[in-house]
Amino acid sequence: MIFATFVAFVLISAAQVATPGPSTVFLLNNAIMYGPRRAILALSGDLAAIVILASLSAVGVGALLATNAALFTALRLGGALYLFWLGAQYFRAPTVAADRDDIRPSPEGGGLGLWLQSFGIGISNPKAVLFFAALFPQFIPADGGYGLLVALVVAFVATKLVVLSCYALAARQLRGLFSGKANVELGRRLTGTVFVLFGCLMVWPILT
Repeated sequence: MIFATFVAFVLISAAQVATPGPSTVFLLNNAIMYGPRRAILALSGDLAAIVILASLSAVGVGALLATNAALFTALRLGGALYLFWLGAQYFRAPTVAADRDDIRPSPEGGGLGLWLQSFGIGISNPKAVLFFAALFPQFIPADGGYGLLVALVVAFVATKLVVLSCYALAARQLRGLFSGKANVELGRRLTGTVFVLFGCLMVWPILT
């Protein structure tokens, strides 16, 4: 792979990662409520899910999903239900005012709880498998081998880590907006609503 092609892959990856999605919303909420360090640590759960989905795509699951409509629909429904459940958790959670200077302790379940939720959001999106199945062949020649595939997966994960880490650090500047209990309540409900909307977007093509 020539350098220009690799740069093109990184730019496409950055554009895809920078597009707001459930994992981005989850990271921003964590960065505001618990600080960028905890948000980035929890992000490793989503990155682990990305590695798994990319590996599944590499072994042909992407082609299977593309040809098996029933399986893809079932996986999409499962992912949508998980987003609905996660949104409901934000609506049900007690409201605790965030201080401007101090970072709140981790929620129930600690850092592991945030990591598992991040992993769940990442792994519940079957479209990611199709994305990798469509993207990788454009940059891997027929004789490229698995070494090049591994390099592209690492490049994608590194790109997502850098882009979303920048989001987390930028979100820290918004912390002052959530110093009051009313603002925390509003932010929590908006986050829950966004997750529900993403779930609806996953279900809508199935119903229409």
